[in-house]
Amino acid sequence: MLIYMFGYLPTGPFDLADEDIEGIAIPRTKSRAYKIAVWAGPWGAHQFFLGNSLGGYLHWAVLSSLAAFPSWMGFWAGLPLAVLLNVGVWLYTIYSMATMDEDDARLQGETAPSYFERMLWVCKISLWGIDFWKKYRISDV
Repeated sequence: MLIYMFGYLPTGPFDLADEDIEGIAIPRTKSRAYKIAVWAGPWGAHQFFLGNSLGGYLHWAVLSSLAAFPSWMGFWAGLPLAVLLNVGVWLYTIYSMATMDEDDARLQGETAPSYFERMLWVCKISLWGIDFWKKYRISDV
């Protein structure tokens, strides 16, 4: 099961839906960071959530360069390599959030109230969509 990876199971309801976070500062927790990593890890959304905008933009730059691999290397060589590298980065993202200490310095504080607008660009484009967590949201209500 994708939500239970590397020995970590997130706690609490999925409280990152639009109605939960629009215009509100969100306290940073390991559970939220892990859920964002699983939900939109390939896009670097966890970096923005943890307050590391530079890391988030670097993640986007790497992703953009991977998209060009099929053109640079030829379609049949470049596409599988780009997909494998993206999956590898995504798994590493999930691993790094799963193994992060609960009292990690990056988890201190909360996001800016305008985080919602940035999240629209880095999370909402995820292939899974917010309903990836729906069965957990319904049971926690």
